[in-house]
Amino acid sequence: MTIGDVKYKGYGILTSAEYDDSLNLWNGRYRVLDQDGIVVYESFTTPLDEEGTAQEAAEAEARAWIDRDSTQLSSGQ
Repeated sequence: MTIGDVKYKGYGILTSAEYDDSLNLWNGRYRVLDQDGIVVYESFTTPLDEEGTAQEAAEAEARAWIDRDSTQLSSGQ
């Protein structure tokens, strides 16, 4: 499992991909951290076939959450 750690618009973004044995797919997981390192949002992407794709999707969704673009979130929130 690879863990991503990037900064975006004053937030920290931690991403990873977790394998779901029951689905045989990868879930992209992301956490958005505020300036103090406190998690302000956490979620998963829609399951995907490849680990790298799931992690890329997780970062894209985290950026969308920061940008308040709910149309780009799997959860729709």
